[in-house]
Amino acid sequence: MKKAVKQSTMQRAMAMSVMALACGGAWAQSSVTVYGLLDAGVDTVKKGQGNVQGTLFGLSGTTPVPNAIASPENRTTRMAPSLSAQSHFGFKGTEDMGGGYKAGFTLEGGLQIDNGVLANDGRLFGRQAFVSLTTPVGEVRLGRQASPMLIGYYLATTERLGSTDLMGAGLVVNTLQTYQDNVASYLVRKGPWLGVLSYSTNAGVASRVSAARNGATSATPAANATTGQIVGGLTAGAESTDERGRAQGALLAYNGTPLAVIAAYHRNDFRGAQVGVASPAGGGTFIPLYTADTFTGAMIGAKYAFPTGTLLVANFHRGQYKNVGALDPKVHTASIGIKQTLGAFELGAQYMQSRFKNFTRGKDTGVMLGADYNFSKRTALYSRIGYVDDDRGDIVRGTVTPLPIAGGPGALLVPLGAQEVPLFSGAGQNVDARTSIVSIGLRHFF
Repeated sequence: MKKAVKQSTMQRAMAMSVMALACGGAWAQSSVTVYGLLDAGVDTVKKGQGNVQGTLFGLSGTTPVPNAIASPENRTTRMAPSLSAQSHFGFKGTEDMGGGYKAGFTLEGGLQIDNGVLANDGRLFGRQAFVSLTTPVGEVRLGRQASPMLIGYYLATTERLGSTDLMGAGLVVNTLQTYQDNVASYLVRKGPWLGVLSYSTNAGVASRVSAARNGATSATPAANATTGQIVGGLTAGAESTDERGRAQGALLAYNGTPLAVIAAYHRNDFRGAQVGVASPAGGGTFIPLYTADTFTGAMIGAKYAFPTGTLLVANFHRGQYKNVGALDPKVHTASIGIKQTLGAFELGAQYMQSRFKNFTRGKDTGVMLGADYNFSKRTALYSRIGYVDDDRGDIVRGTVTPLPIAGGPGALLVPLGAQEVPLFSGAGQNVDARTSIVSIGLRHFF
């Protein structure tokens, strides 16, 4: 729930201080809203032994490493954040200027409340940070924003896109389908209809793409110009003369009752960025596998709310990378979910499958069962039980460095830096193995 803050003199000063810290200036708003969501749980994650012999993840240099060493069976019990929904906090402000015109801003940051750090590579406002102008014919936003594709997935799921929400698996194909830097967008709302167009000068593509991250430990490579970084990484959005990272997106949704229909489109340019693997050895090394040119993605979704309290949702996503050379991975992801409300309880089930239609021809298949007990409109106790199976498919070789590669989309694209937040509770997936989860958690809106 979002809670309007009536500004007394002290509260107004506090709001101005926040604006000054975040934006270097301040002004009085006609209204300021403070909102957020906190979600944390305890889970047990079990991963089967990966069958990686002869693939990228089963090599030490060029020597194959036994599966039991490279990708052993393991079980971990954790305090895990954002299982049913992504924890975040935010500030929104509006100024009504009359005549159908409003100025506004949104500052929204992600949280990992298991250890109290910021999500999205440690950005203070890593989810959204934009200024807006609403007119009688639509709204213009400038700054870091949710992509049209992400908005579409929020509408086309039985869940809330937490890390156990398998219906968001199409987003794993490319992280620039979630939050983007340097965006100008235009939104039109009319009754149940919503239309969005967006353009970014660089949504977040560096010249080298890998799974390296800022703030990495000594055992993992730090993101920099040498090792590369994830797509959408903290410093990946700087504009370049070759226009690398440009992105366009669109959404058209009829979000009615009882029926909703959603369609979204995404495209971004890699402009010859090299995709590969990074190592912390020797101050950081990078092994290029292939050179990327463009990525395009499209999704369609629908949901129907029955009078019995049953919600049925399905979506389908098609993504394709165009690379230099013969490797042009195509990924198809389909999912279906059902949720039944019974008084204070919500019971749900999801099924998804994501597969390479070419490339390795590997696939990931998952099932998730969930139960929520809503103490109130803002607070819920929940449990999730599910699994994802990876089928590694064929072994292919990189076109720049001919190392072998295999695995389904989730198990392969995340370690190659295509996605910032891994599917399935951040547990990762062993290639050609099952990853399962049992969890219980607490969620609170404010």
